[in-house]
Amino acid sequence: MRRPPRFLLARYSHHLVALLVVALVASSCGSSVVAVKVGNSTLDRDGVAALVAEMSGQPFDATIDAATTAGLVDRYVQYEALVDLLADYDVVATPEQRSTARDRLLAAGVGPGDLSLPRLIGWQAALDLVEAGGPGVRAAYEAHVGLLSYELCTSHILVSAEDDAHAVIHLLDNGGNFAALAVSVSQDPGSGQAGGSLGCVPLGAFVPTFERAVLGALAGGRSLVGPVPSQFGFHVIRIDEVRTVDPVPFEALGRRASGALLQVAGLSREVQVDARYGVWDRAVGRVAPPAGPLAPALARLVS
Repeated sequence: MRRPPRFLLARYSHHLVALLVVALVASSCGSSVVAVKVGNSTLDRDGVAALVAEMSGQPFDATIDAATTAGLVDRYVQYEALVDLLADYDVVATPEQRSTARDRLLAAGVGPGDLSLPRLIGWQAALDLVEAGGPGVRAAYEAHVGLLSYELCTSHILVSAEDDAHAVIHLLDNGGNFAALAVSVSQDPGSGQAGGSLGCVPLGAFVPTFERAVLGALAGGRSLVGPVPSQFGFHVIRIDEVRTVDPVPFEALGRRASGALLQVAGLSREVQVDARYGVWDRAVGRVAPPAGPLAPALARLVS
């Protein structure tokens, strides 16, 4: 569960986890209807169709599965939240900075004719601005650092499928014992045998999606959160204890600055997503595809 190396933003990799498909053609209601809103940034239905087409390489009127659609909308939400946060503090990329971001993306393998390149340039330029620091970036961090000033005392249950995570949550909501479920079904052998306990660790020890979900749960007054995706599978996380700590000074963030500002952006921006494109979970900080059938997942877990 440790943090993976950070690479340049390039192309979003598709993780197909649902069989449901959605047609991304604007409906007869018209394309002026707001489909996705992140702070002051919005997409209408045609805008979502264009986003998915350019990021997936599929035609504008193609039928795209629900999981891919939700994943691409989620990527839009994550990075537009950062752009929106920085704009609040007058941190906006200049043409020269956008040109530098373009060069970095081309060097990372994005083709010069790639339809997603203009959008990726904006996102990469935002990341570059954060890494460069500056008074506006510092101000954005210091205004929201209280959202990150925690030590994480958690337990988790790790499963391979998102529907299995929903089934775990269903069992817990109906009186299931967290520690017993962790021992019987968690695919993390170390914490599983300890009833799921991960102890107490400072921010930066776990992968960003895990930490963002815990911070989102704390902000929303929740003690249980999931499903939370990572490269290891899907987590159901229980917050065992809340410990506040002194905030990390901005100058001490170093390479963690981008991750910290992305977390702050996701926690502080207002996000709305039309249900046809996914489900926005404010606590997890994720646009998720619709949940699959619960009965087969329950059968797998209790068999």
